Amino acid sequence: MIDLDDLMDEAADLPYGEAKTLLLEQALRQAESGGDRGQILTVRMELTEAYQFGSEPAKSFATFSRCVADYDADPGLFDGWQTHTLLWQYKWIVDSMRDFPQIPLSRAHDALAEMERRYRAAGVGLHAVHAQRCAVAEHVGDRAAAEEHFHRWSTTPRDEMSDCEGCDPDGKVVHLAWTGRDEEAVELAAPIVTGHLTCENQPQSILSCLLLPYVRTGRHAEAAQAHLKAYRLIQALPHYTSDLDLHLEFLARTGNEHRGLEILQRELPRLEERAAPHTLMTFLSAAGLLLRRLAEMGHGDLPVGQTTVAALRDDTTRRARELAAAFDARNGTGEQSARVEARLAAEPLAEHLPLVPHARRPILPGLSGTAGPPAQAALPYQTPGQLLDAAEDAWRRGEHAAALAAWERYDEAGGEPGGRRADGHGLSAAARGDLETAAKHWEHAAELHRQAGDESRRQASRGRAAMAGPDGLAVIEETSRYLLAHGAPDQRPAALSRLAQAYLGDGRRQEALDLLAGAEDGMLLFLRARMEDPVTAAATLPLARAALRAEGVRVQLADASLAHGELLRRLAADGLAELDQEEVLAAYAEAAAVTANPEQRAVALAVRGEVLVAADRDAEAAEDLIEAVAMFTALSSTVNAALARVDLAAAYLATDRPVEAAITAEEALGLLDPDDYDNRVNVQWLRACARRALGEMEAALADFTELAGRYTEPLRVARAREAAAVILSDLDRDDEAAAGFRDAAEAYLAAGARDQAGTAMRRQLSALHWSGKTAAALEAVEPVREFLRTLDGPDAPFERAALDYDEARMLLSEERGEEAAERAGQAAAAFTALGLPDLAEAATDLLGYA
Repeated sequence: MIDLDDLMDEAADLPYGEAKTLLLEQALRQAESGGDRGQILTVRMELTEAYQFGSEPAKSFATFSRCVADYDADPGLFDGWQTHTLLWQYKWIVDSMRDFPQIPLSRAHDALAEMERRYRAAGVGLHAVHAQRCAVAEHVGDRAAAEEHFHRWSTTPRDEMSDCEGCDPDGKVVHLAWTGRDEEAVELAAPIVTGHLTCENQPQSILSCLLLPYVRTGRHAEAAQAHLKAYRLIQALPHYTSDLDLHLEFLARTGNEHRGLEILQRELPRLEERAAPHTLMTFLSAAGLLLRRLAEMGHGDLPVGQTTVAALRDDTTRRARELAAAFDARNGTGEQSARVEARLAAEPLAEHLPLVPHARRPILPGLSGTAGPPAQAALPYQTPGQLLDAAEDAWRRGEHAAALAAWERYDEAGGEPGGRRADGHGLSAAARGDLETAAKHWEHAAELHRQAGDESRRQASRGRAAMAGPDGLAVIEETSRYLLAHGAPDQRPAALSRLAQAYLGDGRRQEALDLLAGAEDGMLLFLRARMEDPVTAAATLPLARAALRAEGVRVQLADASLAHGELLRRLAADGLAELDQEEVLAAYAEAAAVTANPEQRAVALAVRGEVLVAADRDAEAAEDLIEAVAMFTALSSTVNAALARVDLAAAYLATDRPVEAAITAEEALGLLDPDDYDNRVNVQWLRACARRALGEMEAALADFTELAGRYTEPLRVARAREAAAVILSDLDRDDEAAAGFRDAAEAYLAAGARDQAGTAMRRQLSALHWSGKTAAALEAVEPVREFLRTLDGPDAPFERAALDYDEARMLLSEERGEEAAERAGQAAAAFTALGLPDLAEAATDLLGYA
């Protein structure tokens, strides 16, 4: 049988939850079988606490009642600490009685009276009693009584039974928000929000309570940060079921319904399993509100597990109302039903409150494939002739939407259906991909131009029609020769382009290039670059961009800039040229600046951000990637949004924004293809690092451990194992840490990373020492030292000094002072030589214990 003290020690090391509770229940059975009343009392009190903080408050009524009965039977059995604990736990029990409609309210009032009597008898103040009376009055909707008790609570001096300075304001914030005093609530909570006062429940609880007061007082940035910080803390506590309703309501009323749905799906199972009825009721009512908002947005048929948004809304709403009715029947008031109905019917407080920078909703410029502002607003022309000129000019610049709008206005103005308008119909059909129809329009246009005596336009229309057919090369050569000799200046580039493309299509690439040699027109230079080999094209594209920039042809300038940036990256990847980062970044920056196509702008920003991340210019990268993710999301470009999030998570992490990094990584994991190994493991690593930076050690450990099993490359396996071992060491799980460092060292050796292997070996010895296996660690020191002597990497001198320091500590613990002093002296000298005075001082301090 396990020793009772060992059971209690093991339970003490565990967080609140099922594992801790089961150990304490086992300890109670063992204590009861032994018959030691003092041990039984101690275990029972610990179990009451575990039930309360492990989301099983109903079970705490029995253990607490037994302790009270024992106290009344024999107060002398209780020492000072146990008496204080019993009185303290009265607050939990009275508070929990409100959460179960099957417990008569009279019992809560009786318990409050008993609590007050015992507090008076013990000579402690009534600060906590007034707080509990205020909460009961709020629960039944007695505003006058709640205000009276709130006043007493606020004016009575704190005493030894008061909640901690972090938790006591929590209930006051709830009361102030309930009575519409949001500014007072925010002011009161300031010390906890700034992190000066924390505990098991803070700051997550008070931040949750402040969500709606923040929004109602216009503090949107504070509200977003409160949600992000508090929910991450709550999520890391599997036993924690309180306050989740506040987050769902906040998300439902600030335009963040889809994030709310993610949280609802994640949290509903644990609420169903563990929450007290009142906590479940408030969560279900918030869920009903969230699902109502989604249904109103047209997402009622969206799948949610085995059901849909609409069906789940009906279920959560019905159950919330049933629970509220049960509480009102118990209380004799309609307060809980009124609160549920008010929440279910609540309207948005903000159209959209961005939670992270990339969650904003961008205004998309124009439509995909367009450029510039809406054509009607940009075209002041009135006469049909002016409208035709505007349409043709816009088409030459690639601004197709503007051209189509001008032709539409031409038709509305009663313009004649002549040859120029027929050309426009052909161009429109070609843009739709209907080349057969386009050719018919152009053939008709050629005839109309013939009738009008406009030979240049006739030849241009004939050339266009020939481009649309399979055997039009001869016609294209004929029409191009005519236009180059007799056409207007603005007709010649198009004629050259048609002929060059026709030659290329006929397999005559060199003739096409020769035709374009010496071209200065931006469109022709861009066409030539697309025909050239990559190295030559890299020299032509800057010329094309410069010409297009001077000509004001923004659509093709954006295309050319994107092509130039991509080509430069490809040449570097293939080893054909050195990567000029500034030139690449400038190309993508210009594409993003000049395009009016939102998808093209998003792509340019995303790739530019990727390049900046690779160049360790993370602050700049974050700005580009934030906008790229926002735009891809607005365009419903899920794959691109997911890929851009991978780089954005890295940029956030590198710029010390771990909350945003963790959230972005989680979003990416939810969107990436399950088979996208590279991106999934990359972003999971980022999430693990962000979680570690946030102090979410268990979650980070789970990520690193999973990655060690998923990686296929020995070096990455080693790094994941080492990262996991470091966390295990920080968590004082030194046996596991030692095994982790051993495995990491083996993987590093397999990857040929001897320097990293040496570090892992040294850390393994330290972990063995702290796990109580100092003798085994000392036996392994010399082989590790010999290995470190073979290393010549930049960190090798530090590792050798660190091993001397670690060995000195081990020797001291074994009372081998003379040997310890020798190693400590060597470590101090080495650290001094390395310019590490703090470590040198720490090593010197060891000499005082030798």
